Amino acid sequence: MDFFGQRARGKSGSAARANSHGSSKVVTTTTVRTKTIPNKPTRGPVPARHNALPEALQKRIASDRQAAEAAQNEKATKVTKKSRISSPHVPSMRNRSAPAAVTHVEEEDGDDADDAALDRLARSGSSLQVTMDEYCVPRDIIPDASYDPLSADLRAKAWPCVSSRWLVESASIPYLPFFEGLDDHPIVTLEYPAPDAKEEFVLLVPKMADEYDPISDLLHAVRAMVSNYVSEEQRELFGSVDSLETGSNAGAPLNRAHRPPTRVDTSGLSSNHAQKDGSASPAPPEESILRSFTKARNRRNGPLFVQTVERFNAEFRALKKAGAVASHLRQVGRNHGVPEDLWRTVQEQVYARVAAPHVDSLKHYEAFSDSVYGEMLPPFLNEVERIANLGTDSVFVDLGSGIGNCLLQASLQTGCEAYGCEYMPAPSKIASKQLVEASHRWRMWHLRAGPRVEAWDEDFTESTRVRDALRRADVILVNNYAFRPQTNDVLSLLFLDLKEGAKIFSLRPFVAPDFRLTERTLSSPQAILRVEQRKYTSGCVSWTAGGGVYYVQTVDRSKVQAFVQERELHSDAGTAK
Repeated sequence: MDFFGQRARGKSGSAARANSHGSSKVVTTTTVRTKTIPNKPTRGPVPARHNALPEALQKRIASDRQAAEAAQNEKATKVTKKSRISSPHVPSMRNRSAPAAVTHVEEEDGDDADDAALDRLARSGSSLQVTMDEYCVPRDIIPDASYDPLSADLRAKAWPCVSSRWLVESASIPYLPFFEGLDDHPIVTLEYPAPDAKEEFVLLVPKMADEYDPISDLLHAVRAMVSNYVSEEQRELFGSVDSLETGSNAGAPLNRAHRPPTRVDTSGLSSNHAQKDGSASPAPPEESILRSFTKARNRRNGPLFVQTVERFNAEFRALKKAGAVASHLRQVGRNHGVPEDLWRTVQEQVYARVAAPHVDSLKHYEAFSDSVYGEMLPPFLNEVERIANLGTDSVFVDLGSGIGNCLLQASLQTGCEAYGCEYMPAPSKIASKQLVEASHRWRMWHLRAGPRVEAWDEDFTESTRVRDALRRADVILVNNYAFRPQTNDVLSLLFLDLKEGAKIFSLRPFVAPDFRLTERTLSSPQAILRVEQRKYTSGCVSWTAGGGVYYVQTVDRSKVQAFVQERELHSDAGTAK
């Protein structure tokens, strides 16, 4: 599955180069390595999700969802009956600052949870949020020369940027020609927004579907640059973004053996056309660059595609040299922040080069343990950021950060400090490599993320660095759906040091539905947490295609303080008597 949960990808080669030390320059060139790879038999269907949970746990999720839906239907029936008497005003769901509060959806929190306890939790202020608006943080998004968000440990390793060309040439699966009219190993160089930033792409496609497609990757990059780095007036130099098709052609290589040779249409390559009488005719109007990309790919016209890349590079390079690209990007950042289609494009490039080739390693975990692996996808974190109002002054901590996707998204999307901890070796190793690759990509795209992004290979219940980060944290993300109760209990003790107003987002609540504040529970972590239940929609987590519920716990010590003050008043009154 790709970074955004759209589809699964098999292994496309090893991008793990922990022992490869080299320059971290933005220019991503590499030496061609000719290698003959025997064709492998086509694999079976690729799983829809590379990190699916154990079957028993999936059944539990399905059971929970059915119970929630049944409860929701029952509640809806009651609400319908009540609405005959009165129809309350429903605020707009598009209003980010005032999300609509709706009826709480019941769901079993445990085998022994009772409906009355869940109703009490609902009455405490739970709400259901169903909007997934884009969240943006206006700020300066252009880096200066000294910008470096990596820790000293990762900076010392200095892994080079993984170019598209290197990824294809080192792949363990066959890549075959797609275009007519080109040699067997065509290579083009694409201009990027940062000064002197370029990347090489091999214009081949994988034999099997769902593998990395360098041609589609190139077109996505072109689309992101035209959409976000030039003004509307300058965009006329490239054409309408809607005319650019970026879908993948993986699994559809050129099959010369079963089709007659196609004459390459070179009309777009020449400015002189002869009429029937032999005289020169005026050249037809040249198609826009983006339309030319689509035409070349649809017709498999290799020379036209190469020429279109050169046209794009020339126009974009001229705008860079004139300072127009940096000027427009600065304005976009101050007015909007990093646009969603831009940070998604960058994140997908990082994932494709580092994580996708190693997704099989993420399947190896101990079932029914705290090591069960799953990822929260971008729509989920987008909602977390919106609810918590995450920004440049915020500190984000991901406990169980996996391969680091949420760290990178939060850092680039909001400009916050981002720290993660993951003790499983396979995802932790990938996370370190993703952070390094992301730092290269951010520079190539001329973008500034947060001031610091780190991922630690440690047990968060024992890590000193985690404790230090939690004391400063504004937002804590915990994917604790499969955690054992003992782990949640130990983890909740760390929350005693959280500052007032910090928010904890989790898949299971850290406050029992029947919790009551008494003298005996006064020192419990649950006493300082105010819990709210919300709902996420499909496409938010990697282990299920459906939706579910999550919990927002806010640190609020006011009830504890009020309880202590009331107890002291009673004590003083008793002493006076």
